[in-house]
Amino acid sequence: MPSEGRCWETLQALRSSDKGRLCYHRDWLLRGEDVLEECISVPKLSSYSGWVVDHVLPHKQENQSPSETSSSSRSAPALDQPSLIPTSSVRSLAFSPASPETPDGTKGKHESQHTESMVLQSSRGIKVEGCIRMYELVHRMKGTEGLRQWQEEQERKVRALSEMASEQLKRFDERKELKHHKEFQDLREVMERSSREALGQQEKLKAEHRHRAKILNLKLREAEQQRLRQAEQERLRREEGQGRLRSLYALQEEVLQLRQQLDASDRHRDLLKLDLSAFLTRGNQLCGLISGIIRAASENGFPSAEDQAVAERALQEMRDLLSDLQQEIARACEEKRRRDEEEAQAKRQGSLLQQGPEVHKASPAPSQGPAGKQNEDLQVKVQDSTMQWYQQLQEASGQCVLAFEGLTSSKDSQAKKIKMDLQKAATIPVSQISTIAGRSEALRTWLLAPFYYFLRLQIYLSVTFL
Repeated sequence: MPSEGRCWETLQALRSSDKGRLCYHRDWLLRGEDVLEECISVPKLSSYSGWVVDHVLPHKQENQSPSETSSSSRSAPALDQPSLIPTSSVRSLAFSPASPETPDGTKGKHESQHTESMVLQSSRGIKVEGCIRMYELVHRMKGTEGLRQWQEEQERKVRALSEMASEQLKRFDERKELKHHKEFQDLREVMERSSREALGQQEKLKAEHRHRAKILNLKLREAEQQRLRQAEQERLRREEGQGRLRSLYALQEEVLQLRQQLDASDRHRDLLKLDLSAFLTRGNQLCGLISGIIRAASENGFPSAEDQAVAERALQEMRDLLSDLQQEIARACEEKRRRDEEEAQAKRQGSLLQQGPEVHKASPAPSQGPAGKQNEDLQVKVQDSTMQWYQQLQEASGQCVLAFEGLTSSKDSQAKKIKMDLQKAATIPVSQISTIAGRSEALRTWLLAPFYYFLRLQIYLSVTFL
């Protein structure tokens, strides 16, 4: 059955051809209609119609009775109209056994061929119909699966973009609000300066006209003094509140700068494989806390001392958070460097172990005489002195490690400042290091040089004696 293997190829070829654009109905085979009969064949008389008129009709008229002849004579005008004669009757007469020149075997042959063609067409139509339905089902399943995957992917992208946009909108609103508050504060300061100047001029006028007001009594003078004291207290209170508000704005600006430094430290995530999401989340919380304090203080008039203390604690926590993040990055860098050194040491040790048997084979056998004993004694003495020196180096390196542990675990502000300077000098590029940072970097290099030297010497001696 080679035609069954080419069903899918035939369907694909029909789909890409011009005939594939024809409308298809599944009940054509059931109704026995020809698909291309209307668009290809043209209605016309069969080639046997003349032969039927010449031979079959005269014999039938001779065999008919007079009554039938009269009836046929009445129907003769109807036969003169060829459009009223059905094509199926003409074809049946053309192939009927009354024809004297048509053999009997021709009829059986045509009927068998017609029956076989109908059976083949019906079975092949059923197979093609099954293939078409299977193709439609597979195509529909593939389209449904692809649409579902595409919808899931688009939903994930939309969620990620919405979260990113909301976070950026928050930061933009905070910066916009800070700028608005700064402009409003500047305008208020200008207005208060002008009001103070006007008040000063008024006081001067009062001083000039005070000698003319001798008739004023003591109560009016006391009332005026009380008013001046209240105005002074109100002015002091306003100045104190404005100072606190300015300090809160400065704290917010510093916190935002520290938050930007946290974002800048995010580039170490992929390099050192660190999870910095906790630091970033806490930084966002602290920024939101200070923004809420400033918003509440703006609504209530002026911030209180408690609000300022809370903001200062948040700033200190942000500084500690940045310091911890830098320590974590430095620790990860040191761990990575240590792993690299260990891998290099393991490689060198493996190469030395591979070269060891070759050295032993190349060296001559030790002599049993006095010269051999002298060489062994000399080698033992050298090894003892080298081991003593190695122990001294280990003690010195341990002291260096303890000294640096005291610097890293100290809670003194000066020690923390030195540690921060050292970390900045280690992370800032050379072209951007200032004079102070350069001195800190030089101090760090000078302090760490002996420790690095001892560590390298210890590694070398360990590899040599092993």
